[in-house]
Amino acid sequence: MATISRDSKQTGRKTALRNGGASPVYVNLTDKAFLRLHHGYGLPVITQTLTLVEHRLSDAQLNAMYTLLKAGPLTRRVRRPAVPFARARWVPTDSALPLSVESVAIPEADAMAWANRQAQFPLDPDAGYGWRLSAVPTTSGGMIVCLSKSHAVADGHAGLMAEAGLVDPGRATKGALATAVGFRDEVADGMHRATAIARQVFSEMRRANQDPLHRKAILTALTTREPKAAPGSAEWQEQSAVLTFDAAQWRAIAARDGGTANTLYLALTADLLRNCPLIDGIPPVLTPAVRILREHNQSDANSFTRVPVVVQRDWLDNHNLTALRAASKGAFAAADTVGGGVLSRPRQMPPDLIDFLPEGVVHRLLETPPITIGMCSNMGVLDDFVAPELRESTPLLHMKRAVVQGLDLPTATKQPVALATWLSEAGERIHWNLESLKPEMSRSATELANQATKVAASWGLHPLRIDTSDPGA
Repeated sequence: MATISRDSKQTGRKTALRNGGASPVYVNLTDKAFLRLHHGYGLPVITQTLTLVEHRLSDAQLNAMYTLLKAGPLTRRVRRPAVPFARARWVPTDSALPLSVESVAIPEADAMAWANRQAQFPLDPDAGYGWRLSAVPTTSGGMIVCLSKSHAVADGHAGLMAEAGLVDPGRATKGALATAVGFRDEVADGMHRATAIARQVFSEMRRANQDPLHRKAILTALTTREPKAAPGSAEWQEQSAVLTFDAAQWRAIAARDGGTANTLYLALTADLLRNCPLIDGIPPVLTPAVRILREHNQSDANSFTRVPVVVQRDWLDNHNLTALRAASKGAFAAADTVGGGVLSRPRQMPPDLIDFLPEGVVHRLLETPPITIGMCSNMGVLDDFVAPELRESTPLLHMKRAVVQGLDLPTATKQPVALATWLSEAGERIHWNLESLKPEMSRSATELANQATKVAASWGLHPLRIDTSDPGA
């Protein structure tokens, strides 16, 4: 995941100065987009850190991890402002879901299927129940440990910052979440935003007057109501696979073809996406995540944006990573601010107005992209974020990924992502996580893994291990 540093905006600086330099952590537009998913406007996205270890952890070790996570930045809730137009913000809370340790052991081969079930556990990030730590022993004497988080509470970067507290307990703190905001500050924020929203309403009225399509979209969003969702279909569900590679081999092949480890990741994902008939005859389009940082160790729940990268088919056919690397660097350089994407700011309407509108209206303003895409999130090297308890138990797999809660055939058809992928490195092993979000991409996890294995082999890569969500795989 590329990282771009941006200077802090003027908004909030006065409040920060009054609080000794610490800024309140406001709920940004990306946070709100993921919170809406928990309120029935779409399907919640759950990020996971999944670890498979060779030796079982004790209850004391699991409780020690749980205690540190509960003391850290994941344990937050949303505070709605008392002043009209003022912004909601994240504040610390002591509430958390309990540690869950299952007593009946499962085969190691069922790790992904078990993790997928953990991802379906209902979370309530608004109220402070945005994460859950669970574990199950394996029949081989090891254990699977899973940290599940609502994406509203933590994207990949925020998840890493929370897990840093497992390694360095001094970082297991809620930090800026505890920054107090006085009534005067909230009134000032409300007045400033009320003025901004009024200006943006007039701006949108002028735009709607000049653009009949925009006017129609706004009127539809304001006057219609979504029909009740039909019961989910069991005909198909999200399919998961993880291919593990030797990191040195991965980097060597990337360098051989003129790229970096990240460029090779993009190329493999685009090459795999070509198997989806929905993009037959057109260049694959990827949307890599780019992290936007305003300050070091910021406490934002979400600090990323996505950029489109069009991957030409001849680059893949000729293993031309040089061209792909140039295209991705250009896309990263043009990355928008956090909250500038289609989910956070539908129809690119003004941010304060979008933040103020009712959730249902914002949801109805969303436009589904007309193309099928692949998503990429490179988490980099995770070794510095592996808890000592896990490290001592000999990790066989340590990776990050995201799962869509409740994805079924009807909802898969309506969304544009066919393949969502995450890349993680730990212990000199690279884990390429694959999530099929459309049946056209793959009907089973084994099919997805087989397709990925063939693609990797065509680039000279051979997995050391393969894990899938198919039962007994």
